[in-house]
Amino acid sequence: MRQKSRHGTVASPLGGRVKGGGATAAIRPPAAAVIRPPAAAVIRLPAATVIALSAVAVIASPAVAVVASLGAAAPAFAASPGSTERDVQLVYCLDTAHRGDLVSAAVRLGLLRPDVSTPDGVKPVAPVGRMSLESWAVRHEGDFARACTALMAASSDAPGAPAEKKQDGWFEAFLTSLPLLAVGALLTLGGQISERLASERRLLGQQLDAGVTAFRTAARAYLAAYEADPQADHTAVVTAREALLGALAQVAGPGARRERAQSLADRLPLERPLPGARGGSLLGTAARARDAREVRRSVEGELRAVSELNRRALYWRWRTVRARLTRQAPGAAV
Repeated sequence: MRQKSRHGTVASPLGGRVKGGGATAAIRPPAAAVIRPPAAAVIRLPAATVIALSAVAVIASPAVAVVASLGAAAPAFAASPGSTERDVQLVYCLDTAHRGDLVSAAVRLGLLRPDVSTPDGVKPVAPVGRMSLESWAVRHEGDFARACTALMAASSDAPGAPAEKKQDGWFEAFLTSLPLLAVGALLTLGGQISERLASERRLLGQQLDAGVTAFRTAARAYLAAYEADPQADHTAVVTAREALLGALAQVAGPGARRERAQSLADRLPLERPLPGARGGSLLGTAARARDAREVRRSVEGELRAVSELNRRALYWRWRTVRARLTRQAPGAAV
């Protein structure tokens, strides 16, 4: 079968007979064909693939045929030219210390002939001549990349990927340790806050205890003297009472504790001396003793309430929340 084209009469690529030099010859596709794309490995394709590619070359434009041939011949292991991975492979595997190992790796992988391949010159398994390692790395880029990758992985040196990991290692380590850092910071902050609150609680307790002790001592002494003499000196009670009021004024939140401290300060007994007369008549010893006992009970009750102000902040926070809920409840007094 013959076809006409702008280049003349040619034989059909799909089969038939043509006349050449007066003789009739049958077109027999070869059992295998060698396609040598530029800077790529030599690949042997089956006869059916060669026939299909030939048909594409005749029917399609030459540019499309070239693209299809290069796509079919692209090596599976070759890194893109100019990439970091490609540069690392060239520098590492063509180094003097690794050339012998590279040749041995390529021989084991069946990429180089073992009888004639040395670090000074190699011969690929494909039917081509002897060449240097540098030429083999360029002309058979896929085979070189495959052997070099295997060598780097086997020797555990692989400087390519680890170098990138080292660049990102500090950031990955930071992200890994970030939860631990956050927990540590929270624990440190919580410890500092707890220590500060405990210190404030101890200081408040010391001030309240000192004020309670001084006021109790002064009140007992005054009441005992009042039972015998209605004009007993009240000065010591005034001094101790003012000191206790100062300690109550320094009581901090929560709100329920501040309100309780203010209430105790307003109700603290013995603001003034007890009276010596009532209803225009002088109070006798029995009446003064009765009044003294009542005031003494009142003093002890208020001082016990003052000591309760030193309870933990959690207790007073709950009291504060409960007081707010009670005020906001429907029907609560405004």
